[in-house]
Amino acid sequence: MIKVLIADDEIHICRLIQALIQWDSLEMEPVGVANNGMEAIGLVKEKKPDILITDIRMPGCSGLELIKEAKQLIPDLQILIISGYAHFEYAQQAMKYGVGDYILKPIKQDELNSTLMRMAEKWKSTRSIEDRLVQAAQTSQDINRLRRSLIEDMLDDNEFRLDDDSIV
Repeated sequence: MIKVLIADDEIHICRLIQALIQWDSLEMEPVGVANNGMEAIGLVKEKKPDILITDIRMPGCSGLELIKEAKQLIPDLQILIISGYAHFEYAQQAMKYGVGDYILKPIKQDELNSTLMRMAEKWKSTRSIEDRLVQAAQTSQDINRLRRSLIEDMLDDNEFRLDDDSIV
């Protein structure tokens, strides 16, 4: 399941977001709700979400400050901003920090869920690439271990022969 953290200083907006998301069909689960930026940073550290949904203007620290710090903690964190502010400067700054998308309030269920679906696909793609890299590294380590073992066996056994019978 993809872990989602919601951060907005308006409690009713957090509840609305939770109600609008089609959790099961998106294979997502809520891991926390924060009502200010500082609380959200603590939850990012503790819960290590895969997706962060946040407002831009919140007490404690702004959504932009939250995004900056969250990306330092979890570089591949997917971020969705939901805001009532359509200011280009906010969106521009958010994109510099690697925000995946920006939705304006009032929130539309179809727009929210389709955006989260795209973000989930991107997250899964990133995970798949990371999994393949880990697998390749493990395979490389296994090959190196086998080489070392073979060399040690050859050095220990002066009569070591490599023929079909010695290959397991």
